[in-house]
Amino acid sequence: MYDVVILPDGTVREREPGKGRVGSHSITRREIETICEFQPDVIMVGTGQSELVALSVDAREYVEEANLTLFCMPSSQAVKRFNQLTEEGKRAATLIHITC
Repeated sequence: MYDVVILPDGTVREREPGKGRVGSHSITRREIETICEFQPDVIMVGTGQSELVALSVDAREYVEEANLTLFCMPSSQAVKRFNQLTEEGKRAATLIHITC
């Protein structure tokens, strides 16, 4: 099992190597920067079913500095919101933690 990243063009990728297999509970600045290279309008972060995943301090600082639209919520809700945004024509990206 791997955490996944879905990019605005629909490409599905494994989360950053070493982070996604029963993944890390800290999302790094580099992970958010990499997603931003694909110029999403909004980024969804699925924090797992038990909401154990969070942005690292440096990732939070980057989000604020870059004035990004980013939402963190339980993974099942993040998937639904990602689908809604996509249907509305938004360039959405998401990182989904699939365990816990």
